[in-house]
Amino acid sequence: MPRPKFLKILSLLSVMLMASCSVYRYVPEGEYLLDDVSVQISGHQVEGASYYKSLSYQSPNTRWFRLFRIPLRAYALSGHRADTGRRSIFRNVGEAPVICDTTLCDATVADILRSLSNSGYMKAQASYTLKHHRRPKVEVQYNIESGEPYVIRNLASVIPDPAIQDILSEDNDKLIFEGMPLDATVLNKERTRITSLLQQCGYYRFNKECISFRADTLAGSYDVKLTMFVAPYGTDQDGTVLSYPQYTIGNLDYVFADNMNFSSDYLSVMKHLTLNDYNVFFSEAPNLRSKVLESHSYLRPGMVYNPDSVTTTYNSLSRLGLLKYTNIQFEESSVPGVLDGRIFMVCKQKHSFSFEIEGTNTAGDVGAASSLSFVDRNLFHGSEQLTLKLRGAYEAISNLPGYSNENGYKEYGVEVNLDFPEFLVPFVSSDVQRKSQATSQFSAKFNSQDRPEFNKSVFSTGWSYLWSHGTQRSHRFDVLELNYLVVPWISPNFRTEYLDVISSKNSILKYNYEDLLISKIGYTYYFSNASFSGSRRLQYSLRLNFESSGNALYGISKALDAGRNSNGQYEVLGIAFAQYVKHDLSFTSNLKLDARNNLLFHAEYGVAAPYANSTSLPFEKRYFAGGANSVRGWAVRELGPGSYMGNDKVIDYIKQSGDIKLFSSIELRSHLFWKINGALFVDAGNIWTIREYEEQPGGCFGFDTFAKQIAVSYGAGLRLDLGFLVVRLDGGMKAVNPAYSSGENRYPVKNPDMDRDFAFHLAVGYPF
Repeated sequence: MPRPKFLKILSLLSVMLMASCSVYRYVPEGEYLLDDVSVQISGHQVEGASYYKSLSYQSPNTRWFRLFRIPLRAYALSGHRADTGRRSIFRNVGEAPVICDTTLCDATVADILRSLSNSGYMKAQASYTLKHHRRPKVEVQYNIESGEPYVIRNLASVIPDPAIQDILSEDNDKLIFEGMPLDATVLNKERTRITSLLQQCGYYRFNKECISFRADTLAGSYDVKLTMFVAPYGTDQDGTVLSYPQYTIGNLDYVFADNMNFSSDYLSVMKHLTLNDYNVFFSEAPNLRSKVLESHSYLRPGMVYNPDSVTTTYNSLSRLGLLKYTNIQFEESSVPGVLDGRIFMVCKQKHSFSFEIEGTNTAGDVGAASSLSFVDRNLFHGSEQLTLKLRGAYEAISNLPGYSNENGYKEYGVEVNLDFPEFLVPFVSSDVQRKSQATSQFSAKFNSQDRPEFNKSVFSTGWSYLWSHGTQRSHRFDVLELNYLVVPWISPNFRTEYLDVISSKNSILKYNYEDLLISKIGYTYYFSNASFSGSRRLQYSLRLNFESSGNALYGISKALDAGRNSNGQYEVLGIAFAQYVKHDLSFTSNLKLDARNNLLFHAEYGVAAPYANSTSLPFEKRYFAGGANSVRGWAVRELGPGSYMGNDKVIDYIKQSGDIKLFSSIELRSHLFWKINGALFVDAGNIWTIREYEEQPGGCFGFDTFAKQIAVSYGAGLRLDLGFLVVRLDGGMKAVNPAYSSGENRYPVKNPDMDRDFAFHLAVGYPF
């Protein structure tokens, strides 16, 4: 490490050390800085220590990455005067010392005992111990002796309503059973579950307050007799118990409103139509066809009221891109046991335009791109969304041997997408269409790339279905995607130096600069256990993808005994087609360590095999390593395959691609201050080819060699998280470089060099 950099780091550490000494000047005489909070549990197994620790009314000063109390050090640097200049900045960014308050410790003990009692440990004991240190700081340890839990030995119920009695007697999903501890949390969950069950059966007026429990204990025993009471709906004048009414849906109205401010006489000034069993109210002509309303509503006149059907209707209507807001309201009809429903809908503007501009940076070459989009959200009055997009980009290209730097990279494109909020398949019933909750997508794209070395055009069409099961599982099925790649012009210099097979023997390059047809079908499955509330301590997601290309075309060509070209490939209309199979799997977990720190793990692999009509994968389908979302000690497309070492030529980015990918990363994320987050990470991975290619020596995957070819990097980063946008800065250092077999070049972690081993990344969004 250069001496000036070393001195700067040493100076910074010295300042932080002095700040650490001055922290205690802000601790009043006779008081103590709260250094740590811990929990010691003995006795029967209860909630984990982390739960009871979360009950503490005081937490120690914030530790970045659970190690460094930087905000406290920053506060110490502010001095005693905090009204002007630098001192005020340190006070605002820093964090004042947390002084241990024994009154709050007593309150925490009371909450711990209350929680234990609710869990059935009614004779539990709790206390706290102060562990003093040489300096005026203290650790608070909460000591818990759980004791014996009270256990439910007998269950009984008192349910005056015979209809509800019949429903609950057939209920097989009870959360309470004999032999379990008496846990108030479980009892409350059971009340919620029973309420939901009865409301699904039409008991609109039933709520959890109608259910109560009484626990009877015997002296000197931990056995409990638990009785559940369901309060009666009421009594008549003679004292006869009244049954809870079961509600059905009566009138059902769809209201196209101008806004969400509904008044009681709102409908009286609107026009309306009567269609089938429901009414449609509107100020102007209805924006949606009646069939669309029916297919996206799970409510029908005459059906038993069910809140699940209401929720499903909300979710289904939210898929209609035309609708901005939806509100479903019920009121009791003049007929007993009947609810009249109204579905209020506010629509978005049918048409909209948007303009976007962005900056680009590819290996140091800067440029700009812009796009203009037009959206029609109701093309055929069924909330079909048509999107037209025009895109243009320019990027300066520097240091391109044999070409003028005045010739930059130009890109033009047009894209058309048409989305239908339904499952468009012939001969499928409307009921199946409604339950599928699917979206059908059709697309067509054209993209032209104009470089000093070549021109390339891509024509694409696609047909896909998307559907989901709740918020956790989703599917995508690409029925057919056609990509026609055309290279109409290649400069003589580029062809001679890189593509001439006789001089360079570069088959991979040559294959990727020939006209090609890709006919892909694919399937993607995604699962996540994350919930909207984000209350899970451990969240994880799984993504699985399969795709293949060219199999049908190959089978037809072979059956027809079609001729082959000079490369031994079948062609369609004079164009060779790609044939391959590809599989990807990725897994991400997020463990919440505390309120400010999360530990994330990500792993993925991919393998793609060309065969039959192809000897190598199309470049667009190959894997690459390095960059902001890969092994961050390398720049994008600068790692691999295997132990292959790039030769620093401009075209080498094509040879640094492969057919197999392995990658994993562990990242500790910590909230620092304001909207700034930090990260410490370690990445490992590489790519490989599935066959030996002369132009990629050392790149082929081998079970006996791949472990030695895993690249490793480490680093740190900052994130500006604005909620709707995340801007990320990551700096990665090489730790193990598989391009070298030994020495300090292979293990730069022993002797890091910023110029040789450091890579800086500016990106939008998190890496995973």
